[in-house]
Amino acid sequence: MTTTAETTVLDHLQGLAPQTFEDLMAHSGLSAAQVLLAVDRLSRTGTVVLSKSGLDYFVTLRGNT
Repeated sequence: MTTTAETTVLDHLQGLAPQTFEDLMAHSGLSAAQVLLAVDRLSRTGTVVLSKSGLDYFVTLRGNT
């Protein structure tokens, strides 16, 4: 089951370079908690990949890396 927040995150990531949590919040209109929960669920199913660079975490669709 995909939530509205998960769908919004997935739609935002389509065809884009890896995005930070801040990018996702700013461009999706979702709160920090909504983005964090959606990315957590999507990463556990393998739909998105988290990577760390310095102090930032980046989110990308699996296959768009």
